[in-house]
Amino acid sequence: MSNHRRLISSVLLVAVFALPGVAIAQEETEETTATTAVTEGTFLMPAVSVPPVVDAVEEAPWTTKFLIPTSLVLAVLAVFVTVVQYFVKVVRNRYKVVE
Repeated sequence: MSNHRRLISSVLLVAVFALPGVAIAQEETEETTATTAVTEGTFLMPAVSVPPVVDAVEEAPWTTKFLIPTSLVLAVLAVFVTVVQYFVKVVRNRYKVVE
């Protein structure tokens, strides 16, 4: 049983550390070549002129706008309510006044 766990954990570790390296190696091997046409003797001009790409500012999706702030507020509220309940139930009843 212990050997199976070691085998599974070692396979998972190898996969976690090896997969990003494989992805980087594949990105490095991909090459793009441009075709050029010869004009006016020695000057090389591109066969197809491509206009520069202008990055358009994208509006954030509604999940980023609404769900993330709402879940953060709910998480903070849950922590606050938990602390208050702990104080009311445990700390308040910890000591009793002797009369």
